[in-house]
Amino acid sequence: MAFVLKDRVKETTTTTGTGPVVLAGEAGGFQDFSSAIGNTNTTYYAIVHQSLDEWEVGIGTYGSASNNITRNTVLSSSTGSSINFSSGTKDVFVTLPASQVVHTSASPSFTNVSISGTLTVGGITSIGGSLVGTSATFADKVSVSALAVTGITSIGGSLVGTSATFNNHVSSSTLAVTGITSIGGSLVGTSATFGDKVSVSALAVTGITSIGGSLVGTSATFSNHVSVNSLAITANVTAAQFYGGGANLTGVSAGIATNVSGGYAVLTSAQISGNVSIGGATYLNSTLGVGVASPLGQIHISKNAIATVTSLTDAVNVSVGFANSQNFSLTLADNRTLSNPTNCVTGQVGSIFIIQDGTGSRTLSYGTNWEFPAATAPTLSTSAAAVDRLDYIVRTSTAVQANVSKEYS
Repeated sequence: MAFVLKDRVKETTTTTGTGPVVLAGEAGGFQDFSSAIGNTNTTYYAIVHQSLDEWEVGIGTYGSASNNITRNTVLSSSTGSSINFSSGTKDVFVTLPASQVVHTSASPSFTNVSISGTLTVGGITSIGGSLVGTSATFADKVSVSALAVTGITSIGGSLVGTSATFNNHVSSSTLAVTGITSIGGSLVGTSATFGDKVSVSALAVTGITSIGGSLVGTSATFSNHVSVNSLAITANVTAAQFYGGGANLTGVSAGIATNVSGGYAVLTSAQISGNVSIGGATYLNSTLGVGVASPLGQIHISKNAIATVTSLTDAVNVSVGFANSQNFSLTLADNRTLSNPTNCVTGQVGSIFIIQDGTGSRTLSYGTNWEFPAATAPTLSTSAAAVDRLDYIVRTSTAVQANVSKEYS
């Protein structure tokens, strides 16, 4: 048995379920699996339903006796797991999954590279072992377990020499020099100036500043974003942008007592006595309360507001979580029951699009908390691929009133 990849290998199948798919012959202009992949060999496959949102990518084995593909490993799919394919025609073809591709980033640095043998280069570097040479210059982001050179620098272990200059991000566990700086442990020297993004666990200088622990000194000037766990100063702090990293910002004045405009504030907790003017977008990670005292206030929207349509997972009993979305869609692959919704909050409204599969005539029963006009559950459209819409409003935590309009397509 071998792993085989070939170009333009494609057939069709009408197999349903989660088991092996029996192949029905190659498409025009393509090879079949028998001649291209061969008996008992494995390959990357993709199975895509021609008319439904069902697809799966994985590793499979071709068997000539049954002319089928056994689905050994699912790498990705339309549901995140092995697909229980519905009836209808599916395309089956050889592909190259994104998760299996060796590639470089924009930096560049290799991602997902495994070398079982020996890697030899004519220059300087070894990654994961020792980096040895007569000189070493790194423009950006270098990580090695040990570095020994006859010149200046060691990164990942000890950095020893008469001077040290770093253009950008440098991480080391210890740094001892006769000059200025240590990063990753203690920073010791007569002065320290940082152009951007410096993180150290402890900073002790005869001059101004410590970043990553406590910032202490008579004055502090930063040309760019500074993030600290705690800040204690005797004077004022003024900045175009304010960032609170989950700890406290403390001082005589933090420049946030009245207006914040032009930049933006990112704070764990903020109490602002004046106005807030935001020139760009506003993003909220929790609830927005408008007019929290009775009567409740209003939200006025001058343009459109969008509520995402979330797919429900087809099952014998279909679960609906109202905390997850406002609008939903459900494709029926058989006769189903729509369970009582969870997280019902009085006043929530929305819709559920109910879609017949390629077979049609699927029925839908309802949990006891669903209420319909005249206490009568609706009958769905029966045509294949028909789309009905259930509109609902939550009356109480155990009562959801609904109505169904039918046969939109």
